[in-house]
Formats: sequence, C-alpha cells, structure tokens
Amino acid sequence: MHPLHFEPAQVTPAVDGTHAAGAAGVQVFHYLPGDESPVLRHWPGLYQDWPEDETPFTEWAVNNNNSEEVALYIGLVWHLTAGLARYAIPAYYRDEAQRTVGRTPTLIDWQYEVDAEQPTPALRARGFVPGRAAVPSSPRGTAWQRANSGRAGLFPLSTPRDLVSLLHAVIFDASSEITVFAVAPGSERLARLAAALRGPDRPELSDVLGDEGVCVDLTLGSDLGCDDSLIAASRTDLRPRLTALTTACAHRIQAYDQAVDKLVTVPEFLLAMRALAGVALDTP
Repeated sequence: MHPLHFEPAQVTPAVDGTHAAGAAGVQVFHYLPGDESPVLRHWPGLYQDWPEDETPFTEWAVNNNNSEEVALYIGLVWHLTAGLARYAIPAYYRDEAQRTVGRTPTLIDWQYEVDAEQPTPALRARGFVPGRAAVPSSPRGTAWQRANSGRAGLFPLSTPRDLVSLLHAVIFDASSEITVFAVAPGSERLARLAAALRGPDRPELSDVLGDEGVCVDLTLGSDLGCDDSLIAASRTDLRPRLTALTTACAHRIQAYDQAVDKLVTVPEFLLAMRALAGVALDTP
C-alpha cells in the first residue's frame, strides 16, 4: 500500500438528516493516517535551533510536531486542485488569516468542518456548519468583529505560499483545518461559490462544487487525540488523479527517506521540502 491511501467514503446521515460526508453525485475520498505518518524518518534539525530568516516553519509551516508531512499535504492539495481557481476557508481564525496572507476575505455563512478527535472518516466529516470567527477578549474585539463572529472568511489562493500563510494562522491549536474549494476561474463563478456558502439554509456539497469543482479539506492534529486527515470531493471522478498523485508521493517520500541523513543546513532542508511537496512555493 502507498504511504498515502485514499478510501472512498461511506456516506452516513448527519445528526440533522443531511449527508455529512457528501451528497448525491459527489464522490468523497478520505486519507486518515492515524498514528502512521506518511513520512517516517525526520530531519534531526527540526529539533534544533534555527536561524531567524527562512526556517522550516516560515516556508512550509513545518515544525517538530507537525513535521515533513505538512509539506507533502500542501503539494497534494495544490495538485488535486490544478487548473482551477482556488479559494480557502481557514477554520475559526479568519482575522488572523487576513493578517498572515495579506488579503481581505469574502464573508460567508457556512464552513466545512472535520472533527479531528474522531477516529473514523464517517465520524470525522461533519459537513457544513455555521461559520464562526475568533473575537479577541484582551484587548476586546472591535464592534465589527463582534457583529461578524458568526461568519467565516473565503480567501483566494494564488500560490502554495498563500496556503502556507493560512496555516500560519491556524496551526497553533489542538487541531487546525483549512478547506479549499477549487472552481472554474472567473468572477462569476466566485460569486456563485460565495452565494452557495451564504444564506439561512445548510448548503449541499454538490451545489457548492457544481459540475467542475473540487473540495479538499486539510486537517492537522497537533495535540494527542487529534489526527491529520485529507478529504477530497468532486462530482468528477478523482480516482485516476488520486492514484497518480499518491504514486508520485510514494516516490518522493522514498527519495526523501534516502536523502534525509545527508541534510545538514536549513537551506538544504528547505530544498528537500520543495522536492517532497512537488511544488514551488511561489509558482501558481
């Protein structure tokens, strides 16, 4: 079996009677590593002091807890959504994400949610839940923050570095989550995506994605009892793409495993993360 193996979802009704994992016509696939990270050998430098400029964390959101697998996940998200315009919802830390990515989000009423403490895909994927955003308590949040605490933010992504910047906003919690919606380029399609994520009624994933869209949810577990996962969903058949991508990931993991003992400096490690991810941070 590949180090990354996606299983098709067994869709079960959520507590409100909707389908948590998907909807009619949408194929949903889960990757849930549990205690087995896809990258088993780690660079010892992750547990040492780093220089103050470019570090594993600033460049790839990699640290000595959420380690090299984060770069691998970033590459997978980017490749799964290739050819489409990407928009992301960072869970809860909307305003911090605006600061780290340097962009103003589109406000929406619904966000996709995964429960990182649950052990099985069917229990983890909660589907769409009302949006929410953190409001500072000290100093007290602004009137605007308090008025919009029930709205999530939808951010455009231009390069993988934007995805890393959103991770910088969310990764310090017990678990962190970013949901990427990739749809056809253009302002009209963005308007339809935002409209599908607004309003009083819980959205259906099939309506949000449309015919061409792809949803990829990345959840990272940091504390004990919280696990990583990737969820990929689309009306299009993702199986050929997932098979090709996981095969390519297996080769890159093997190459990293053979090279990790030779890495000495942080710049060398950063080049290895680019090779492991299969993407360049500043290339669309």
